[in-house]
Amino acid sequence: PWGKHNPPTTHRLKNVAKAWGKGIKQDDFMPVVLIKDPYSWMGSQCRHKYTTFWGHDDEHCPNLIRWRIPDEDIPSEVRVKYALQMKLYESLLDMWNHWYEEWDDQTFPHLTTRFEDLLFHGEEVTREACECVGGRFTDDFQYVEDSAKSERGVHKGANGLVKAMLQYGDPKKRLGGFTDRDRWYASKTVDTGLMKKYGYTAPPLPSD
Repeated sequence: PWGKHNPPTTHRLKNVAKAWGKGIKQDDFMPVVLIKDPYSWMGSQCRHKYTTFWGHDDEHCPNLIRWRIPDEDIPSEVRVKYALQMKLYESLLDMWNHWYEEWDDQTFPHLTTRFEDLLFHGEEVTREACECVGGRFTDDFQYVEDSAKSERGVHKGANGLVKAMLQYGDPKKRLGGFTDRDRWYASKTVDTGLMKKYGYTAPPLPSD
């Protein structure tokens, strides 16, 4: 209700989402947080950047290290427009780190689940989530094959179920667009504690 793309620390109990936020008592609301493998997540940001702004184009993304400066490894800063503030991050990966570190630090009830588990084991994960909050799981679980997002604005071209499975089930697509310098930077920057906690493994580093 404070806006799913807004950080909880600065927006919970302080902001009301334009869509479906009015009239909801925010401290009675239990959010479900989806976490995605950071390498795949950065690829998603390249396709749909939402209110995130950084130097990149179709040929150079995620552009963690500024590709126009070949003789020095300078991270490409990212600015994000949240509902109540603009925030600056060192890079797209730094944004991923801070976002999920912040959620991990929250003390109010919330459930974090992996996007990949929900994609490939949707019924089992949904059943577990339902039982976790005291709900009753029904027997008419159905997959929705089309994208749950509209074909307008930032969601244009969003993956449906089958396309998403092909995208995220192919390890070769995990590092699409990454330069060797991006991969080295990511190996040194990613929050290894979060990676371990949620069962993500780092990809192999490029050979020298």
